[in-house]
Amino acid sequence: MDIEITSPANITLDVIEIDEHVPSLKFNVMIKINKFNFSVDACSHAWIECQHIDEFIENMRNSELALLKDMNGCFELLLNPSLGWLEWSCAKEDLDGYITLCKGREKLTEEAKSAIYTAFINYPKWW
Repeated sequence: MDIEITSPANITLDVIEIDEHVPSLKFNVMIKINKFNFSVDACSHAWIECQHIDEFIENMRNSELALLKDMNGCFELLLNPSLGWLEWSCAKEDLDGYITLCKGREKLTEEAKSAIYTAFINYPKWW
C-alpha cells in the first residue's frame, strides 16, 4: 500500500498509474468502514494532481483545512482540525448519469491527524 490511513477510517490509496505531462497520480482508492452493525466497502479509481497532494500536506502541516480532491470530483478527503473532523466521500456515475455515493465523517484526534500527515509525507515524491 502506498498511502494507508487506519484511523479514524480505513482508507488506502495505491498508485496504479503516473502521468508526467500533467503531474498526477492515478490511485486505486479503497475505503472500509465497520461500526455499529454497519459496514461500507468502496473501491474506485481517482486521478489526483501532484500539486493538490502538496497543498494537502502543506495545509495539514499548518493545521489548516486540508482538502484532497480528485480531478473529477468523485473522491474527497477533508481534514478539518478546527472542528476535529475527517470527512471523506467517494462517488461513481454510470453511463446513464445515475450516481452511487458513500460518504462519512469521523472524529479527528491529534494522533490520527499526525498519522495521516506521516502517511502522506512518507510517500516518495517524484515530481
